[in-house]
Amino acid sequence: MAAVGNAILAIQWDPDITGYMAVGIAVLVLCGSVYLLLATNVGARLGFLIAWTGFWAWMLLMGIIWWVFAIGYIGEEPSWEVLLVTEDLTISTAEDVRALGDLAPTDDAPEGWEVVPPDRRGDADASADAVLPDALGVANSLEYEKFRVLESGGEKSRPLGIPSNFITDFFIPSRSSPHFAVVQVQPFEEAEPVDLNSDDVPERVLDESRPVYNVVMIRDQGNKRFPPAMFTLVSAAAFGIGAWLLHRRDKTLDAIRAGTAGG
Repeated sequence: MAAVGNAILAIQWDPDITGYMAVGIAVLVLCGSVYLLLATNVGARLGFLIAWTGFWAWMLLMGIIWWVFAIGYIGEEPSWEVLLVTEDLTISTAEDVRALGDLAPTDDAPEGWEVVPPDRRGDADASADAVLPDALGVANSLEYEKFRVLESGGEKSRPLGIPSNFITDFFIPSRSSPHFAVVQVQPFEEAEPVDLNSDDVPERVLDESRPVYNVVMIRDQGNKRFPPAMFTLVSAAAFGIGAWLLHRRDKTLDAIRAGTAGG
């Protein structure tokens, strides 16, 4: 008996499993109690049909809210996808990027490109930092200087000349031209050992023997509203089936009552 007790005590539930179980039990208790109440009043089959239709009506309303406000069950957020890290932009397959040529960090941005302000370049910097240490053969993002971020493209449009407003922004996805970004960086020289007993911090110096590297990225628009949109459509179909079955049942009962009354 003691061995059985020790075996039971040895079982530890994983937090993820516990969470799934809690949600499953809550849904079972809530939906099951509603169905039990309906079944005892209108019968098992009709009670199930009413519970089914009500459940999917709630799911439909929740899906609409998720879809409109992009919350809840959503897809991937827009992000920058790194295409290549190179010192020669002319090898890029994108014509807009090849047009930059051997652009130096001190040169003005060419036509069609703009310098991203510091307060808007965090997403591009983070995507570049994810690949630069391996590409440059350095330890971390402190081993190189990021000069600036250039952007081009990304102009949005809608089919058939549909204007952009509060309604269309939510329900009619826009199309955008390819959106490119280029982050220009250069490695520092190898740092001198830091004397922990000194207040002097050695200044980092750019390694002029190494070229300026360019991280070429393209914007991935993601699919943030696609999952809630599919969820809403599936819920609408399930709710429609339940409502149609209830309507057909009422029509059948009306016909039976009319025939009985006529007889």
